[in-house]
Amino acid sequence: VLALVMSLSLVTIASGADFNDADEIELTEAVDVMSAIGVLEGHNTGDFAPKGTLQRDQAAKIITYMLLGENAERLSVASTSFSDVAANRWSAADIEYCTTLGIIAGNGDGTFGPTKALTGYAFAKMLLTALGYKADAENLTGTGWTVNVSRLALQIGLDDGIEGITWSDPLTREQAAQMALNAIKTPLVQYDDGVTVIVNGTPV
Repeated sequence: VLALVMSLSLVTIASGADFNDADEIELTEAVDVMSAIGVLEGHNTGDFAPKGTLQRDQAAKIITYMLLGENAERLSVASTSFSDVAANRWSAADIEYCTTLGIIAGNGDGTFGPTKALTGYAFAKMLLTALGYKADAENLTGTGWTVNVSRLALQIGLDDGIEGITWSDPLTREQAAQMALNAIKTPLVQYDDGVTVIVNGTPV
């Protein structure tokens, strides 16, 4: 995807003005770039629906395309891990890919809820995991996971360009575009193999 972004200087980027509801788009640069490289698309009605709520399966598609680029279109599955995601669903391969990498998880009852809204916390966690942050090492699961997610997200600037984001609220499509663009600009994370030491009774 980084290569795709760098190549944008060689092509004409489709403008948000191409969407029927262009006048509703505030985060125009993010929408322009993400739509140009295929990470986010408009609806078949010609609208982008910038204020529309980001769904869980849409988020899986975004992450998959960010990691694989056009190769994401080649993914396919014969079955899925969730009872409410049919193998022939448009997002089935994306959901399964992200599940395999530990980027997303189900509801604990065998379902995924593909059309449910996604909060800023949840999408930020997905992006952080995709960038290489380890959920266990950074305490992105369990009690207090939202605090740690927002801390890291703010630290690396996932919220740059988004005015007044409320992490606990459902994320809009244009906010997701901005966060995805910010993530693309962020270096990947690598962990060195280390050892656990006890400092004043606390494992480090």
